[in-house]
Amino acid sequence: MTLNSDTSETGRPVYYPGPGIVVTRTYIETEDSIYRVRDLVVEDPSYLYVHPARAVALYTGALELVLSVGVAAVSGSAWLPCAAGVLAAMGVGGAVWIDDYRNPRNMELTALHRGRRVVLFTSDNQRVFEQVRRAVVRAVEANSRPRP
Repeated sequence: MTLNSDTSETGRPVYYPGPGIVVTRTYIETEDSIYRVRDLVVEDPSYLYVHPARAVALYTGALELVLSVGVAAVSGSAWLPCAAGVLAAMGVGGAVWIDDYRNPRNMELTALHRGRRVVLFTSDNQRVFEQVRRAVVRAVEANSRPRP
């Protein structure tokens, strides 16, 4: 058993032990390569939304609701806005479900390595992504020179 949770059995700190990426105090090992932490300039994480179906569904649902209220006022019918609201809610719910099923949010952690942009880690699982991001931040902090 180790005294420090950062330390492996070899005595070297391992901030994230994989899978997909191993982050230690001195290097970051990805599926493609091994990078020394001192050679990296870590960029802010990118949160990519492949298809904006949620936004489109919400705008379309709101527009449909506004139009149905106008038609109901002109025709004098009270059930029409209720039917339009149910239809809009079904459309928004269906679009959000399809968007989550087909296009999960993708998060990407990149860095500059000797002037070239490299992707260190990608994931659609926010919990795992944040664990890796924090591990990389800790490794960079451990390798930075102390401020005077």
